[in-house]
Amino acid sequence: MPSVRSKLTTTEKFNFQQIPTWVAEVAKRLMDNNFQAFLVGGAVRDLLWEKAPNDWDLATDALPDQIASLFSKTIATGEKFGTITVIWNGHQTEITTLREDLAYIDGRHPQELHFTKDILADLGRRDFTINAIAYDFLNQELVDPFGGKNDIRKRLLKAVGDPKRRFREDGLRMFRFYRFLATLELRPHRPTEWGLNSSYATGVSLERIQEEFSKLLVSPGVDRGLQGLKKSNLLNAFLPELIRLDEVDKQGFTRHASNSLWEHSKMATVTIRPQLHLRLAALFHDIAKPLTQSMDKTGVHFYGHERVGAELGKSILERLHYPQKIIQRVTILIHNHMFYIDRQSSDAAIRRLAAKVGPEMIFDLLELRRADIVATDSRIRSINYQTWESWHELYQRITLVLSPENQYNPFQLVINGQDLIEQFQLAPGPVIGEILSYLKELILEEPSQNQKTILLELARNYLDSKNTLH
Repeated sequence: MPSVRSKLTTTEKFNFQQIPTWVAEVAKRLMDNNFQAFLVGGAVRDLLWEKAPNDWDLATDALPDQIASLFSKTIATGEKFGTITVIWNGHQTEITTLREDLAYIDGRHPQELHFTKDILADLGRRDFTINAIAYDFLNQELVDPFGGKNDIRKRLLKAVGDPKRRFREDGLRMFRFYRFLATLELRPHRPTEWGLNSSYATGVSLERIQEEFSKLLVSPGVDRGLQGLKKSNLLNAFLPELIRLDEVDKQGFTRHASNSLWEHSKMATVTIRPQLHLRLAALFHDIAKPLTQSMDKTGVHFYGHERVGAELGKSILERLHYPQKIIQRVTILIHNHMFYIDRQSSDAAIRRLAAKVGPEMIFDLLELRRADIVATDSRIRSINYQTWESWHELYQRITLVLSPENQYNPFQLVINGQDLIEQFQLAPGPVIGEILSYLKELILEEPSQNQKTILLELARNYLDSKNTLH
């Protein structure tokens, strides 16, 4: 393997001057103790791309125990694999001992690894050429044995060495392939893409797949990322429910621009704002249509698909180890995506929907509906229909209706069950819940009634009408 080292160009020198002082100081501590120090991974790639790196990872020929002895604050992040996290001036830097991997046995970790002093051997075990470049702090030059810098210039995603071997070693790399295509908007190296094999995904943890998938979903290239996962059959490895969207009777989708439920769901995902819970909701909003499809003389129907879809979506997200907050938001959006309000809806109808989904979710629900509409009719994407003026007015209307000046917080009654028990000497029981539900409906109609004296009087009237006051 030839050694490919190059001095930095003027532009690159400027970019690499952006390396934080604390990273340079950690590297200097290593070099002052006669160890090599290299910046590796995504930081080098991003600096060459003139982007701000998120992580700063170093590689060195110092062994893990030697690294730990040089710094007062360390965490044994992955000492077995040569990684120590150093805390320096309040910042964390991962330092990994240079290594070369031997045989892989579990599709993720090498059966045996060998520490080395050779940066070329270390770069040779990495996934893609754009990630197999190192910056040598001592000589202030790049080490680029696989032409990664040139591939960055060409925006080409290419495996290091034999693609099949790379993917067979670690099945997660296949998901990273499509994640990088989407997040960095790259072109695929065709021989690398041909090396993908969904059977290599066996044994890869769903949690790690979820991490890559989530990054792909919020990326600018989500369309090609999703399509690549489907085409390669990798989608079937962790989300077979989405594959079934292509099995739905096409007669039910003649009004969709794509005439395909998969394409419709994908377009809704592309259209919606790039927040994780929104894109998951858009991708899954029709997930239950294959399960609820029916046909009669009036056409194809999907009765209850939003309710079944929320249950199915919850099951999928739990399987993929998403946080509960994400799961809750996505299921609320799926379950309620068939809502109906428009500019002519009453203030009470708007407040009722906000109370049902939560005032913080109502605009997300509107965003999902907008994406659903756009994905249904491609013309809307290019023509400024009166529809969108109406949507803008609806957004403004909802903002006004739910403003503090107009609502007196109708989502939370100012009295509770204990107040009713004490005021009317009632025993705890179903009647308390009935009264509170009745009062909540009233304040959705008229928020100004959400005052203790008014609510207690309304409760008395309710009890009188039920003839339960003693």
